[in-house]
Amino acid sequence: MIEVNRGRINLGLSSVAFTVSSAGSVLLHIMLAITVYAKTGSGLMTSVFVALQWLPAMLVVLYRSDWDSGMNPRVRWYVLELVSATLTLPIVLLIGNGNYLAVAMVLLVRGLVDQVNRINKTVAARVLFPKAKATHYASFLQSSYHVGIALAAVSGIFLAKSIDIRLIVVLDALTFVVAAVLIALTRTVEENDQASQTPRRSLASRLAEYRDALRDDPRLLLCALLPALTSTFFQGTYSALQPIFPVQKLGLGSAAVSASYVIVSVAVVIGSSAFAFFCKKYRFFEQPFRHVQLLVIVLSLGAAVLYVVTVSAATAFISAPTFALMIVVFEFTWMVGYGGIVAFSPKGQLGSVFGISFAIGCFCASVLSTLVGTLLDIFGGVYTAMIAVLMLVYLFILMLAVRSYKSPETAVAVNAPVLEFSKQ
Repeated sequence: MIEVNRGRINLGLSSVAFTVSSAGSVLLHIMLAITVYAKTGSGLMTSVFVALQWLPAMLVVLYRSDWDSGMNPRVRWYVLELVSATLTLPIVLLIGNGNYLAVAMVLLVRGLVDQVNRINKTVAARVLFPKAKATHYASFLQSSYHVGIALAAVSGIFLAKSIDIRLIVVLDALTFVVAAVLIALTRTVEENDQASQTPRRSLASRLAEYRDALRDDPRLLLCALLPALTSTFFQGTYSALQPIFPVQKLGLGSAAVSASYVIVSVAVVIGSSAFAFFCKKYRFFEQPFRHVQLLVIVLSLGAAVLYVVTVSAATAFISAPTFALMIVVFEFTWMVGYGGIVAFSPKGQLGSVFGISFAIGCFCASVLSTLVGTLLDIFGGVYTAMIAVLMLVYLFILMLAVRSYKSPETAVAVNAPVLEFSKQ
């Protein structure tokens, strides 16, 4: 009972910490994205700046992805929050001089620390929460990140024209400090099984281990693919369109751009929270895996159709609600993959599996967002054709992954004659 109560306290503290720190970071990114597009008018420049939010994830994984080992992930969490706060403060001086290139470089370095902590927060779920609640609580913890995004988006509407961006930088740094204090108040519930002296492995060995883990459990293969695939084709494209589409296609102003961030944030919170309750009620990953496959297919088809309708609409009255629904469905699908990674990852490999999958999605999303910005600069408002083609590619890759899955029962049936023959 004490363990359960401590797990709930840890969930509350860690969720608030995740919300606070993500709110500060996203608010700063929103303000900078709006400023860059307003000053340059370039889709490519804006999309490159947006891509800097994700690119560090791939760089982190090249260095290390097995964050299950070493320092206790709870301790690592609040130490990295303090490091992020320290790295944020130099932006105050740089942004005052209008040196956005230098700001981008600082954000890239800070992003490396943030992405390490993003992976570490998933690993921390296994030491902060009781084993029986880890998957369920991890879903709620992930939802708190999106609550932070929502708070940042709403704040952006009111603060964009009324507060100096340098004050937003200071506020961002303070949010990291608050998060560090909150995590310091948590306590370890489950001991970390990994030895603190575990040697750091090479990238090749980690990729081989990742490949073997996905090959040994086809359920994990599909679940690990979902965050990468959905982040690439949904988040990677709509993030590039957000500062551009409302202005270029719908003829609206900067207020509509801020409103689009609010729409995304609220929809993401709804989608991730809905999954957390859904997972708790139906014990989703304890059901036959064909239920997961069917749900993913239906959700993906729905999200693709909604996305095409969103960019085809001529007015915000149609585009805004379909955009919101698309985000809800996309986020629910992303969470299916995230929950499956927590549920099916081999012991000691959760950080590596999530880290590599997340990094692949971030890298591909950054590449695709840059491509989207480039296409818009070259061809203009080709929104419908571009998104329709990308959605077809997304669905094709997803169907290949679904069809490659074989249930354990089928695998046993196929291998049985071979096993029997070998006994003879």
